[in-house]
Amino acid sequence: MRTGTAVAVALLGLAMSSQTFAQWSTTTQDDIFSGGQKAMMLGDITPAQAVAFDCDSENLTLALLQKEKWSDTRTSTSWNLLMKVDKGEIHRFKAVSLKRNDAYIQYVTNEKDEILKLLGDLRDAKTAILLGLQSDEFNSKWSGTVSATGSTRETDKFLQACKLK
Repeated sequence: MRTGTAVAVALLGLAMSSQTFAQWSTTTQDDIFSGGQKAMMLGDITPAQAVAFDCDSENLTLALLQKEKWSDTRTSTSWNLLMKVDKGEIHRFKAVSLKRNDAYIQYVTNEKDEILKLLGDLRDAKTAILLGLQSDEFNSKWSGTVSATGSTRETDKFLQACKLK
């Protein structure tokens, strides 16, 4: 499958949902390398999509996940990932598309300072989180809205586990 076609298929999958109830959850586990913890906070958008925050002793990332297998011929591409909590500011990230695991691809960024600002907004979220994904290269855009229900509690758990609080 050509890269452009794969991207179009991925965006079609993203476009199939624009608003659903988000289920927020945080998982933590001991990190053998640092003696601390590593954590992942997920905001489920659909059964095939999620927003993921990951941390360990050295890294903090934000990713939009899409259930899709990464083709062996696919190459990583650049994307703009945008998130806005309630009526707040738009957080803008430069992201790259990568294989997450055998079942998911991700549009991921590691811009720590901006991720921390977004996490602060998520902790105070009241109604909705707006997401956007854009590619100038493929002239494509996707946006969706998810509920903030549960994001405050799970953000607090995530920040504590990551020692970001």
